[in-house]
This record gives sequence, structure tokens and C-alpha cells, in this order.
Amino acid sequence: MKKLPKPLKLIGKVIPGEKIGRTINFPTANLALKILPSIKPGVYLAVCQLAKNSYLGLAYYSPRHTFEVYLFAFNRDIYGQQFSVKLTHFLRPPKKVRGLLALKKLIQQDLISLNDQVILVNKKDQILGIANKLQAHLGSAQLHRAVSVQIFNSKQELLIQQRSKDKMLFPLLWANTVCTDVRPYENYLQAANRRLKEEFGLQADLTPQFKFYYTAPSGSRAAEKEIDQVFSGRTDHRPQPNPKEIQAWQYLSLKQLKTAPLNYAPWFKLILKKMLSSAIFKA
Repeated sequence: MKKLPKPLKLIGKVIPGEKIGRTINFPTANLALKILPSIKPGVYLAVCQLAKNSYLGLAYYSPRHTFEVYLFAFNRDIYGQQFSVKLTHFLRPPKKVRGLLALKKLIQQDLISLNDQVILVNKKDQILGIANKLQAHLGSAQLHRAVSVQIFNSKQELLIQQRSKDKMLFPLLWANTVCTDVRPYENYLQAANRRLKEEFGLQADLTPQFKFYYTAPSGSRAAEKEIDQVFSGRTDHRPQPNPKEIQAWQYLSLKQLKTAPLNYAPWFKLILKKMLSSAIFKA
């Protein structure tokens, strides 16, 4: 993937296509462009503006000069509507595939290529684009989307973790059950479920609680700067911690969390204040 020297903005109207994408669960919007772009055919990362909302997606400009966009986390009928597309990154040139299964696998590979990217937003949580995960955390950091998950057991104890000593940011500090950045093709809930499985091997019905903005330096060279969506859930299944991510773990009651002699990560301190004053987490 290569960032374009300058983003290219296109405007088009959604027209009916062959509807092949929906048969493999990757529906695309075919655009009739006002002006054909002077770019090479291939797959691009796109920031799309529809009405007052922004979305990320993959745009494909074919050698036949057709243009279609697959919008992430989007499921609406937009035939006849006009929207703008800003191309920011070139992913790859066109590839010939045989059959729909091969096409589906190719698109899935395109999504995987975005795993080291984060979603850049403003303080209103409106999508601005993407950035490499490492670069987004250097210096004073770039504002991006993240999730924090709180998992309770039937005793109303919260599962917390001590972050691995190998973490670039806030190593060995104690934090909530799991947290992670949201990948470009994910919504908040998908990111929360993914990370809960990756770090603790757990699944739970997660409920969104609140969202907040914060920034926190980690040393002199990096920082967190996030719009953080908080989720809560319950399960009594035994955690299976990932040793690459987690140094230690334990369950504590809200009262114990308040008095425990532990060094908490900055975002967890903010979440904990809300938890201690909210009936939501005490039900």
C-alpha cells in the first residue's frame, strides 16, 4: 500500500451494476463519474462522503474505466444518490481471478493489508482517513478510534490485565480487560469482539456504555490520542490469556479497584471514575 502524493477527489452518482459483489457479501456501489480520473487502474483506499456522513471503503477503477466502491460497515440502498470519493492510498493493480470464490479471497486479502492501519477522526468522531498504527502513536499522536472492554463475572468482579512488558505504550501498567485500535474495515463492536477473543479467548454479549476523548503521553516519543468507545459484558468462562499481550491478570471488585495498590493506565483511570459513579456497572 502506498499513500498518494495528493488525495484525488471524485464525484459520482450511484447506478445499477451487475450486482456480483453482493453474492459474495461484498456489495459495491457503481459510480457514474462526471469526469474520468487520470489514474492507473487498481484498488484504492477511499474516504467517502454521503450526505453529512463519512465512510471508509475500497475503490476499484477497472481497465475498462468503470468505478465501484465497497463501503465498510455499510448496508443501505443508495441507488440514485450522489456522493464524493477521496482516494488516499493505492493498494494494488488489477488482478485476474477465476470464479467468485477467488474474487472473495482477493478482497479479503485487501482487507488484511489494512490491519496495521488506524482510523483517523476529529473530536466529533467523523472519519478523516487512515494512518499507519505506529506512526499514529509517535510524537503527540494523531486522533484515532479505539475501544475499551470491561468484562465482569457473576460476582460483579472486573477482569483486568497487566500490559506486557514488550508494549510500546504504557508497558506493565494495569488496565481494563482489553483495548485496541479500530481497524479501517471494522466498526467499534467488531473491534471489541475481535480483541476480546485475541487477548483472553473469550466471547460475551457486549453493550456500548459511553465514548470519550483523551490524550496521554507515554515517555517522550509516543502517546495515545483516542476517541475511546467503552463496552461492558459478562461471562464466567475461564480466561485464556495471550502471553504476548498480557503480563498478568486478575479479577477485582469495584471496591478493590478503588483501593488496590496498582499503577493504572491513563485511559483506565478515566473509565474507572465513570464506573465507580455509575449504576450501569453495578447492576
